[in-house]
Amino acid sequence: MSPWRGAAAAAIVVLLGSSGCQVPRPVQGDRQDQDEATVLTVATAAGPESRAASQIQEFARHVTTLSSAAIRIEPVLKAAADEADAWDQAVAQSTEGGDFDMALIPTRTWASEGITSFDVLSAPFLIASDELVSRVVAPDTAGGMLDDLKQIGVTGLALFPDAQRRLFSFAGPVFTPSDLAGKVVRAPRSATTYATLTSLGASPRALTGDLFVEALASGTVQAAESSFSRARSYPKGSVTTGNLPLYPKINTLVINTATYGRLTANERRIVQEAASQTRETAKGAMHTADEASAYCQNGGTIVNATEQQVAAFRAAVGPVYAQLARDPQAKAFIERVRTFTGASEPDPIPECGPGNGAQPLR
Repeated sequence: MSPWRGAAAAAIVVLLGSSGCQVPRPVQGDRQDQDEATVLTVATAAGPESRAASQIQEFARHVTTLSSAAIRIEPVLKAAADEADAWDQAVAQSTEGGDFDMALIPTRTWASEGITSFDVLSAPFLIASDELVSRVVAPDTAGGMLDDLKQIGVTGLALFPDAQRRLFSFAGPVFTPSDLAGKVVRAPRSATTYATLTSLGASPRALTGDLFVEALASGTVQAAESSFSRARSYPKGSVTTGNLPLYPKINTLVINTATYGRLTANERRIVQEAASQTRETAKGAMHTADEASAYCQNGGTIVNATEQQVAAFRAAVGPVYAQLARDPQAKAFIERVRTFTGASEPDPIPECGPGNGAQPLR
């Protein structure tokens, strides 16, 4: 067993065995009589203020409408123990085992479960704009990746875009890879993300809850891999390089395959259609520029790197691309994405400072 799977397994034991954390037991498509709704739990490691929670609520709304309330979705938020440093992996494994009917899992998670098809979605500096993310989550691009999930007992229904992930520094701006040398960066566990941060000279660590807050207060963590919406709530001000988004966080809506098989053909159709409708809603909800502005208004600072500085970052992650290119499908995906109009060009984000008025750091 890998350390990541071990940590996740321990988290599941704590989650399901703790008297302080009540988790609805999944119905898994069973109905006691024809007048009762089919109840499906949908789990996520994220909290109530997250985009993942909003996406589950949107999915539930579509399911209710399409089924005339014959299917009911029960969200299970923060579905991993607080001390788990592999929180997404814990929820994924719990869904694979049938403790939850469904789950919303970031694509970066699946590599630790043996599914590497999604690794390419976390390729550094590749999928850098909202428009490109919308193209990537489309069924003609995502279908093959989702099919691979059946190997581990879950069926992939759709990919939902979340937000671009970025580096938020608590120790001044990051303009070159050398600015990250030897620095501890808080980041969720992900093989590709950790390889990227390591290639930039950083030391990635999964710090949960109070551990992150304590490390931030003591100065032992110098940066975090996160999104604008999360970073603006940090207890300490940060600065990010606007034209260097790392990769897009993309969520996978999955259902336990055994649960899916117990649904009727019409119920399966409804669940799939609701997933497709939620994907389209999620695509329209991406507003990077607005989130950037809110980040500055809440005390953040955005700077932009020069073309030469951006080139230095791209050169530094060469080993990550060399590793990804060993998979012919990943190599073909990267080549395809680079043919898209505006590929690898991030959405323009103006420099700004706290309150949207201060001069950015230089």
